[in-house]
Amino acid sequence: MDSVSIQIADTPEKFRPMAEEAVPPLLALLEKRNELEREIHQRFQALEEEKTALGIPGNQIHPDDPALWEEYRRRYLELVQGRCVPGVLKYGAAGSCGKPARYDPLFEGPEGRVIFTMKSAQKATVETTCRKSWEYRYRFTLKRFEDGWLIAKIENSLGGESGWHAEHYV
Repeated sequence: MDSVSIQIADTPEKFRPMAEEAVPPLLALLEKRNELEREIHQRFQALEEEKTALGIPGNQIHPDDPALWEEYRRRYLELVQGRCVPGVLKYGAAGSCGKPARYDPLFEGPEGRVIFTMKSAQKATVETTCRKSWEYRYRFTLKRFEDGWLIAKIENSLGGESGWHAEHYV
């Protein structure tokens, strides 16, 4: 997380201190989500390699696959549930993982940066931008509640697109 540059844009002076309150917990959540994805992907790859020794054809699932994916969904929801407004999780848990993990370019790339924007007392946006083979951008709309900032909306823009698309998973 130390390599991520945090910038403040289009934010009145009175709201600038909120960046320190809102951004670090969001980045910590994204980093934990990334660690979970990496772990599950590594375990899935180990199961894939084991299939040959068990005589399971490559196009069939390993007997332990369903339990692994159930664990992933459970742990994903445990991680993000208290950090999002209820509607954000209407599609449930993320159903896939891969390598690189979703936010690897943000945390591992030399160009990872975060742009914090806040124009009203109850809402802020945090845009993450990073580049590996192409540009990855995620925009999180955060709403302020008594117990902190919750994710109210997630959008993405990949490959240098100018528009934003709804994202259903943290």
